[in-house]
Amino acid sequence: MELIYDVSFNQLKRWLEEQGQPSYRAGQIFEWAYKHNVGSFEEMTNLPKELRDALEEYFSVGSAEPLTTAEDEDAYKILLAMPGGGEVECVAMRMEGYTSACLSSQVGCAVGCDFCASTIGGCERSLTAGEILLQLISLQATQGHIRNVVFMGMGEAFHNYEGVCESIDRMTDKRAMDLSPGHITVSTCGVVPMIHRYAHEGPKTELAVSLGSADQATRDRLMPGMARWDLADLMAACYEFSQARKGQPVTFAYVMMAGVNDGYHDVDRLVRLLKAQPHHLNLIPYNEVPGCNYIAPNEETISTFFRRCRDAGLNVSVRRSKGRGIEAACGQLRRQVKGEG
Repeated sequence: MELIYDVSFNQLKRWLEEQGQPSYRAGQIFEWAYKHNVGSFEEMTNLPKELRDALEEYFSVGSAEPLTTAEDEDAYKILLAMPGGGEVECVAMRMEGYTSACLSSQVGCAVGCDFCASTIGGCERSLTAGEILLQLISLQATQGHIRNVVFMGMGEAFHNYEGVCESIDRMTDKRAMDLSPGHITVSTCGVVPMIHRYAHEGPKTELAVSLGSADQATRDRLMPGMARWDLADLMAACYEFSQARKGQPVTFAYVMMAGVNDGYHDVDRLVRLLKAQPHHLNLIPYNEVPGCNYIAPNEETISTFFRRCRDAGLNVSVRRSKGRGIEAACGQLRRQVKGEG
């Protein structure tokens, strides 16, 4: 049975026509599903009973079952059991004046970054658009209105290109969640063909690229699933994205690991790599993951690295991850692995 959240507005209109129902009912159904977050079709009280029965037969309102939750002053994390199988984590991050959601696009991840918890156990499957939306609905049920969305949870977003784009269509649809495309960021480890595609046909969101290192050999070792594309190809795709989006900068996430990518020569490589590209460089001190043998640089090293990047002309900031105390920060999200408590 198909999730109602996996059905587009036009698909729903066509289905209604097949049922001999007026197409305006699609707007009513969307309002109940997305603005009132009802738990059953019976709660859609302005629909005739005949239509509610038909919806019950063909579709499921569905839910993502919360398995565990964790919370600190900055973040709220849920481990959800997905209707199609598997578990994912998503996070609500409390910013100054608004709340941002970090969503997962897959159950696990196939990129194999050895500094990230999401890749442990590999990738089980991609989520449907509806399952992505259920994460947002689940967070809003306890955390209130979500203004911003980042696809920086579990999974490589561009390995689930269709599901991610479909979910964004519903997020930005005024008849559904009515979020601003400019408040949504899609993050990728650097799937070059999909960056080219997204530049020209994707939703008008922000784009973030996880860089890892500006040295090819180091990046290939840290992110083996991206080794098929070299940095020159990645930067060409990012430049094409910026040109297609009228100069829109790409955010480059640079996870800083002591003794790995935090030296003076790493600054020089970053400057050479980014100087011709509209960019914002986010330096992210490494968030420790059990079983991964990396640590963050000390504060002096981070500050020096930042100053050298800034003085060389890069648009740079240091991003302090929220939710570190509950393992909800960048690189710490993971599915429940069998055998763990």
